[in-house]
Amino acid sequence: MYVSQVDFIVVGVCYRSQEADENEISQLFECIKTVTDLKCPVLIMGDFNYPGINWSTLKADSEGSKFLKLVLDCYLDQHLHEPTRVKNILDLVLTSDLQLKDDVRITAPV
Repeated sequence: MYVSQVDFIVVGVCYRSQEADENEISQLFECIKTVTDLKCPVLIMGDFNYPGINWSTLKADSEGSKFLKLVLDCYLDQHLHEPTRVKNILDLVLTSDLQLKDDVRITAPV
């Protein structure tokens, strides 16, 4: 039996400004598509500023629908299930082909 071994993991940290223009958002989406096409484990963390996405129901408003579709199309799992800012989950931990050993927890800011 042959067991493949992962030689590397891609880790990314992102911040999408609320003022980001379409070009900037397109580049961010392309980067995410590119790394998920590498067929290796991916961990992407950051503040994506999409308050209109409900991660429990996988429903989104018009602004967040393209990002939600990207996450689903790239087979990414979103690991935060508690609000990170007021009532919104804006900060995300996304993975593909990677099992997280422990639950991701939100703690007080440093």
